[in-house]
Amino acid sequence: MRIGWQVLLLGLAFCTLWSSAFTVGKFAVQVAPPLWFLTIRFGLAFLVMWLVLLVMRRGLPARGPDRWTGIWLGILNNAAYLGLAFIAFTMTSSSMVALIASLMPLVTTALAWPVLGEKLTPLKVLGLIFGTAGAWFILWHRLGGDLQIDDPFGLGIATIGMICLACGTVLYKKRGSHADPLAMNAVQALSASVVLLPAAILLEGHIPDIEWGWTFVWTQAYSAIVMTFGALLLWFALIRKAGAGSASAFHFLNPGIAMLIAWLALSEPVGATDIIGLIPVAIGILMVNWPARKPAVEIA
Repeated sequence: MRIGWQVLLLGLAFCTLWSSAFTVGKFAVQVAPPLWFLTIRFGLAFLVMWLVLLVMRRGLPARGPDRWTGIWLGILNNAAYLGLAFIAFTMTSSSMVALIASLMPLVTTALAWPVLGEKLTPLKVLGLIFGTAGAWFILWHRLGGDLQIDDPFGLGIATIGMICLACGTVLYKKRGSHADPLAMNAVQALSASVVLLPAAILLEGHIPDIEWGWTFVWTQAYSAIVMTFGALLLWFALIRKAGAGSASAFHFLNPGIAMLIAWLALSEPVGATDIIGLIPVAIGILMVNWPARKPAVEIA
């Protein structure tokens, strides 16, 4: 796999943007209830994407199966994954939520074998072992060592959310990869906002306790606009330059970058065991995403 400087810059930009979302989420839950914040975020994101679709003279998915796929993706990827992650932010460090979310490619690989029939190569199996072992090493020392700053319940619900994200990824590969990405994202955002609204009212009250100030404004703008469009545009630019397989391999950088951003912005402690554990996690994610070599074509 050859990586040029343009691909490298695009990959680093995407990973930095993706990883920064966890630190932004930690800021967000300090000024707004997590489910209410996400309900507003996805409502705003849908309105922005819908307006962009109108300007581009494109619409929401026309086929019923595509609309239902988008609805389920919104429930799994946005409402369940981010809803549980933002609740976890209130009781655990953003770097650990990011680490758990970064394990999604490992779970996706394990699910894609029985569901999609994707071949589970020895390299991918080894990557699953490496990544899981590294994550367990960090979690073990976080919960029982010197850095006892993470609530086990928060880590548990973050893990459930990550599994929902992996299920959504497999669903997208199986049923949604042919559809217009922007239109599908708009349906996902609307679906998530509709699903999260009653949950927010039930769990956090019908009148949200929001600190209406600069922090709420910039975290909403960053989440609803920068993350929605910036991450999407960077991801597709990366795929065009490097291909889907090579682009996915950049995910191995996410745990370390997320931990670095949280340390810089939130002063979250990082121990030697975290750094040691990140090495097999990064290697494992790289292994399961490493693009397969195309067989050579013989010319008679």
